Amino acid sequence: MREKQRKVGRGIYLRGRTYWLNIQKNGSRSWITLETSDAAEAVRKAELLRENLLLESGSPLIAEIARFIAYKTRQQEYTRSTAVTKRNKLLLFAAGLPPNTTAATVSTRQIQKFYDAALRRTTDTTALGYAMALRAFFRWAVEVARIARRNPVKEVKIARTTGRARKDFCTYDLRNQLVREAPTDELKFVLFCGFHAGLRFQEIVEARPFWFDLSNGLLNLRKTPTMHFKDREERSVPLTREFQAFLAAYGLRAPFMLRPDIPHGKWLYRYDFRVSFMSYMRTQKCAWVTPHIMRHTFASLLVSSGESIYKVAVWLGDEVGTVQKHYGHLTPDDHGIEKAFSDRESALSGSGNSPASKREQHASRSERR
Repeated sequence: MREKQRKVGRGIYLRGRTYWLNIQKNGSRSWITLETSDAAEAVRKAELLRENLLLESGSPLIAEIARFIAYKTRQQEYTRSTAVTKRNKLLLFAAGLPPNTTAATVSTRQIQKFYDAALRRTTDTTALGYAMALRAFFRWAVEVARIARRNPVKEVKIARTTGRARKDFCTYDLRNQLVREAPTDELKFVLFCGFHAGLRFQEIVEARPFWFDLSNGLLNLRKTPTMHFKDREERSVPLTREFQAFLAAYGLRAPFMLRPDIPHGKWLYRYDFRVSFMSYMRTQKCAWVTPHIMRHTFASLLVSSGESIYKVAVWLGDEVGTVQKHYGHLTPDDHGIEKAFSDRESALSGSGNSPASKREQHASRSERR
């Protein structure tokens, strides 16, 4: 802040092309960017800042991120896996800022720069995920922790996201082959959960015996002390006959269906089946198949066979719009309209009232004349 400055109001200085506010609180003086080159707007923003000087003293940004994640987890708004993902995104942003940065001193310009960089190296939806994580953090900082005056993400210019259709999924034959040739029952259970029910990784790991209603052929996903669903909603998925037959032999194991001998410990997941899963896929020359590809396969095969996208969304625990965006391109051609008109045409033809029939009758009468 040693560049040439010009005072234009009480505590307001023009540094380069941007106005800054110099304030003193608790015996210490600090500079806050007003993020504008317009003098009138700078005065207005400065007055708003002065009116809200009762903010709590903020800790370094990294410490506040830890507080935010702990709060969201305590409120059961983030699952353990979501908390890890959000924390990593926020820490990546913080890593590019000076060590003494606080929530109150972060500017829209800094967030815009971070978002634009993410947009260049990743997809638009991934970059949007970074921006949404920051927006949630600063909303908490303003409304709950009171360590920031405003949410700087609100003024970030976000690119319009187009979304991407899911293109990687297994065929019916490959899916059946992978399940049939699985070397262990536990791996088969994992494959059935993913391919036949569309469960997420964490849902497979945390699956409880009371979720499986074999008499009614339903898989009822319900909250437990260690399982809170991504969409916060419990759901039910019909069990396929193959899955039911497997479960009858596999048994309802307690307290967990998969590796019940392994309790929760210090790790994020109670049990991580991905090592054995990926090893098996490599032996099958299907290294591209991941646990999430099983979920894509579940949805893709249903939609491509003509199942309602609404039903698929309910079974996946996703929004209908999300399923439409990712799998709508797989919807088979709907000949319902053509069939309706064809049936009507046939019916009218049979009764002699169709337009074509009337034309023929008129021509016949004209000839007789």
